[in-house]
Amino acid sequence: MSTTQNSDRHLSPQFRKWDITQRRGAIAEILESTGFSREAVEQALGTDNDLIDLSDVMVESAIGYAALPLGVCRGLVADGRTYDVPLVTEEPSVIAAATYGSGIVARSGGFTTWSDDPITTGQIFIEGATTDAEAAVMSAEPKIRAALAPVIANMEKRGGGYRGMDAAHLPETGLLRVQLHLDVRDAMGANLVNTAAEAARPVVEQVTGGRCLMAILSNAAERRLAGASFKVPVSALTRSERSGADVARRIEMASDLAQEDPSRAVTHNKGVMNGITALMLATGNDTRAVEAAVHRYASRTGKYRGVATYRGVNDQLEGSIEIPLAVGTVGGAAGIHPTSRLALALLGNPSSSELARVAAALGLAQNLAAVSALVTEGIQRGHMAHHARRLAWRVGGGAEPGASGQSL
Repeated sequence: MSTTQNSDRHLSPQFRKWDITQRRGAIAEILESTGFSREAVEQALGTDNDLIDLSDVMVESAIGYAALPLGVCRGLVADGRTYDVPLVTEEPSVIAAATYGSGIVARSGGFTTWSDDPITTGQIFIEGATTDAEAAVMSAEPKIRAALAPVIANMEKRGGGYRGMDAAHLPETGLLRVQLHLDVRDAMGANLVNTAAEAARPVVEQVTGGRCLMAILSNAAERRLAGASFKVPVSALTRSERSGADVARRIEMASDLAQEDPSRAVTHNKGVMNGITALMLATGNDTRAVEAAVHRYASRTGKYRGVATYRGVNDQLEGSIEIPLAVGTVGGAAGIHPTSRLALALLGNPSSSELARVAAALGLAQNLAAVSALVTEGIQRGHMAHHARRLAWRVGGGAEPGASGQSL
């Protein structure tokens, strides 16, 4: 019996209930009509049985796994330590740029980094709360902490736990927002904080006289900031027949531009995230949460601005970055995916705070390389050199897996 639903070749509504072998067969049936052989589909969906099984555990309706390039940014120096940073990315120039930027800074002593304690915030939103609900919630803090106790017991054993709460009425919706701040140590903390917020929900409803609209963590990560800075002599920036002083001046002007023009700031910050997102993918972290938090932080003044800034001071270029980075080194994909375990081992099995500091330095290195190229010879020379390698690979016989030459 066919595993597809009808002549339009749509997947059956029962698709998610099948085992992964049946689901892969259904995909192969559909793609055969587009020119893919069964063997080509199998190769494209992945053939490692352990990774196929792991995919089935990690996500619903799994059909396989998608392999992306894993590379290394060599020699990033932060706080006197040298890191070889694993990166997963499909963009050809990312690792080259990160390595270039890291090298410029390493030769001048490296990055100085910092990070906040790993505090993640849970939020409970209440509708129909009484006018004195803010005070009532704060007075009920002992009851709320008692409700949290069984949820955060293991976290407290690791040195984390409850770090305070606050409450405020939101003027537009009239909702009451109650926030719980928890130190989650080396975890990103999403599942635990969600559980904590739901555990506190009945108490909050009781003392406010309202009904809970939702209880969930905030990915804004306002209390999990991390930053990095560097100083390099302008002589180290000489490039494309431009003096180092002129390159530094142009980098500073580009930095000011990213503060003034939001449309430029978006691309400026994308350059930062090229490296950070690649590191998050390699270490099994939530790229969507990190990216959303960074872009929200870039808009915190009411205007979207660049998160990496540069200044010329006394024959030196100084660069800095400050961004929210809620990252984890235990739990989630970081705990079970073999690539993430390898990536964390290559980094020396860092704490979550150390990983955040490395990520901040990496983002600044990536952006430095991009901006210095933009204000000198332009970005395309490096991009096109890498693109040419792709074209040569295809022409040389490394064609896509489909028998007809089509690609997934």
